[in-house]
Amino acid sequence: MSSLILFFLVSAFPVSFVVADVVSGGERNCSCGFYENVTGNFFTESIIVYFNESTALTGDFIIEQYEHKYEKDWNSIYRHGADISNVQMNNSQYLEILVSQPTKDHLVKGGSIRTIRRDIQYGSFRALLQAPPRGAGGSAVSMITQHNETQTLELSVMNRNSPSDAWIGTFINNEFTSRELGVNFSTAINATSANRNYTVLQGASSNGSINPWEFTEYRIDWTKDYVRFYVGGNLTRSISRKENAGLPSVPAPLYFKHWSTGNQYSMEGPPRQQSGAKLGWARLFFNSSLTTKEERDSFAKDCSLSDACSVDDVSLRGSSAYPERATQKWKQNKKKDLKRMPALWVSVICLSFSSLLLFHTFLRRAPWRHSSISATQKHSAPSKSDETLFNSEAESIKSDNSSNERRSDGPSLGLSQDSSANGPQWQESEDDIPLAKDSAVNSLHAATNQGESSRPPSLLRFDSDATTLRVLSPYASDFNTTMTDLTEEKELRTTVQVQTILEGKEGVCTPPEGHPAVTEAIPPPARDRIDHLAGLVALCAILVTVMHFGLTFVPAMVIPGAPIHYKSEYWAQKIISPFILNQMWLGVFFTTSTRFLVSPYLKSGDLKAIAKGAVRRCPRLMIPITAVALLEYFLIDCGITSYLRYIPSLTWSTWPYVTRFPTIGHFISEILELLYLIPNAVPQITFHFCTGVLWTIAVQLQGSWLVFTGVIVVYEIKTAWKRFLYYAFCIANHWYAESWGSYLWFGLLLADLDITYHYKPWLYKRRAAYYPLMIFCWICVALGFAANVLPSWTHFNFAVYEHNLHPDPSSGLPIGDTPNAGYPVYYVPRFNGLLFAAGLQAIVELSIVIQSILSFRIFLFLFPHIFTIYLLHGIVFWSWGSWLLIVLAERDFSYGISVTIVGMTSYTVIFLILPIATPIIETLGKDITAQVWRNASEKSPPKRRTLFPFPEDLFSSREKEGDVEASVGAEMSTVVVTGEGGVGDV
Repeated sequence: MSSLILFFLVSAFPVSFVVADVVSGGERNCSCGFYENVTGNFFTESIIVYFNESTALTGDFIIEQYEHKYEKDWNSIYRHGADISNVQMNNSQYLEILVSQPTKDHLVKGGSIRTIRRDIQYGSFRALLQAPPRGAGGSAVSMITQHNETQTLELSVMNRNSPSDAWIGTFINNEFTSRELGVNFSTAINATSANRNYTVLQGASSNGSINPWEFTEYRIDWTKDYVRFYVGGNLTRSISRKENAGLPSVPAPLYFKHWSTGNQYSMEGPPRQQSGAKLGWARLFFNSSLTTKEERDSFAKDCSLSDACSVDDVSLRGSSAYPERATQKWKQNKKKDLKRMPALWVSVICLSFSSLLLFHTFLRRAPWRHSSISATQKHSAPSKSDETLFNSEAESIKSDNSSNERRSDGPSLGLSQDSSANGPQWQESEDDIPLAKDSAVNSLHAATNQGESSRPPSLLRFDSDATTLRVLSPYASDFNTTMTDLTEEKELRTTVQVQTILEGKEGVCTPPEGHPAVTEAIPPPARDRIDHLAGLVALCAILVTVMHFGLTFVPAMVIPGAPIHYKSEYWAQKIISPFILNQMWLGVFFTTSTRFLVSPYLKSGDLKAIAKGAVRRCPRLMIPITAVALLEYFLIDCGITSYLRYIPSLTWSTWPYVTRFPTIGHFISEILELLYLIPNAVPQITFHFCTGVLWTIAVQLQGSWLVFTGVIVVYEIKTAWKRFLYYAFCIANHWYAESWGSYLWFGLLLADLDITYHYKPWLYKRRAAYYPLMIFCWICVALGFAANVLPSWTHFNFAVYEHNLHPDPSSGLPIGDTPNAGYPVYYVPRFNGLLFAAGLQAIVELSIVIQSILSFRIFLFLFPHIFTIYLLHGIVFWSWGSWLLIVLAERDFSYGISVTIVGMTSYTVIFLILPIATPIIETLGKDITAQVWRNASEKSPPKRRTLFPFPEDLFSSREKEGDVEASVGAEMSTVVVTGEGGVGDV
């Protein structure tokens, strides 16, 4: 009879099961589930296994075997796998899970078991675990429930490389393995366990103390409302759904595994010899995601809590019965929402039209189209009709001037066509926008020549001061205006102004007596740029991107001692890296930029040049940086860098990583920090931005004020020997303080030598001085390289020795006597870098051969795009490059071939982006700041009427004309009707 009742219960409730009570020897029914008195949690299912009572793994678990092709972890430089042979029953005492030593390709095989059931949804999971042994090398034994990356619970017991650092980590949804999310072994040992006595194996802690080096109970309570982690019965972490709405809620299997990935922030390792962790028992109480609402209602009707078994009953054995569906992975029910489809299609159509219009606009307004048109206009000679028109307008000016007593016998007011080549030249600074000064006159002549009927030809006339060219409108109004007034509304601001030129000045041509002076269109001069310096900066920019590519994908080529994939990386680090993949090339940016900042003031001595630089320098850099950073964080939120977290296990580099800002306030704070931070401190955005290059912006910004004040002081020191002693004093002090100011002062020195003292022509005429100086500069460059080469081949490190000589900012002691002694961090300047930057800058200034090399067309092509490359190369490497590397790894491409393909395609993507991104960045930075300076330095244009330049009665006069016509028409109608004048008879 009892057998029939049992059969009925099992058939009616698939979640019920029968367990044996080992203590009493009888049978007891737990079909009403399991209840925990302390927490009040109730569960319907269970898996209970004591491994000291088994000779083989039960059918509730399966042993896994796999090899990961990559890991998803910022700091995992090893891939982990699982092998069946690493899961062993040890003389019916416990289950031992082993980890083997790593292979040459950074694969670490451990052991893993998981529940056959995948329908586990909420539960209380308890296990008796013993940590891996001390001194075996870092590894972790973990209890994990996982459906995917965002539905994960993990409790890991990690021994680490140093036993004193061993700890227990508790994580949800792949959190960063921070120490705040766990408890140290030493803390757990001093804690007291909860007042409960479980049946434990021999050697387990049963006297109320906790020792993670021995068998200890670990527990995860997972409910709909919270997740709690316990160590030895002590609650170590609790997260509620109110605090974190992303708590796992999806059914998943439970895993026990012993593994290692070399993560320096979690388990470190991997072990250099085989290491084992132990599993004594597993007691899992949970609910099934397959239980229907009808089954739950029936269960509640037939059972009460008093009928449920206690989860603390250590005599329970066995596991619940389950259907075949419980072994299948849970899948979301993807219901198509037809209501959202119209909105989706409308969005797609609008996006398509917008993209098409933008592409069309780009083709029509492409830079190369404007370049070809400008070149055609520049080289085309004026036609005969143009000359005739211009002469006729000149005659009109003459007659108008005569009638208004505006005589042309005053000072010379312009340049004839023959003298345009020797006329005044417009100089343009590094940041200015070229002004098409002759476009207004050319447009006027062309419009008149083409016979535009809608716009009668205007008359040119000079103002009473005989210096300003004006236009008389053909409309009946009493206003006139300058050429600037007519064109100031245009997109491209043009200026036509004829200045008084004193007789005898170079380029002056006096018109024949009796003829008014007229202006010829003078094409704007070429940009005032030193090509070899442009090429030098472009070369440095490319080398910096190559270094960042190496740090991301081939760290052994850049970092001494980094793990290598191929022997060639080792030799590249010793031979190539000391010369082109190091910090020294950054110093050239600072010395070169200083020249552009101080040149205007050294030439003119006008403080307006300093004011211009001070006003424009900061927004010139920060506006594009802020915009690009916002764009990149938007793309990061969209998941464009989602594959970056996978690549450390392939590249063995932990250098690249990105993090999201919690709020927009954090972003604004870090942008402001970048503005005001004093080097050598590093701005926090460096650790969040794609490639940590923005720390150089702080050097550039703060160095600007140093350069501006320094050049004013230097300019006032008229005695040469005093001036150069001052330079030496400043450079030496900045070097001793480990400040980047030493680079800036040397850049100022070279600019002063060139502009004030004209040292280059002097040296070219004196070979006895030129060649020794060049030899000395090459020796400085060689010494800079030698300081990088020595550590690769000897045990002497010049950077460490030099760093230890400087004073410690906090204590004033030599750094060598403080805990900060040793190799300097990357953002601290070094003496060999100063030697290299100074020597190379001088060589580029003096050597004709080097100048011709740096003036190659490829460098000049890259120069306008330097800032774009600087800001965007990281996002390309960390999005496209990381994605492509994972794609190639999944298809079993070798590492060398994969990195080669990633490098070639990444730089191709960068060069394809440049024509699109550079104009935008230039507009955000260069154009806006130029307008800011104009608004700050020029008087605002006068307020104009709404109808300017048209007369005020433009519309009212038409209305009056219409009224007159209407009245005339009415009178004519009256005449016709009355027959006056004989019209009616007709």
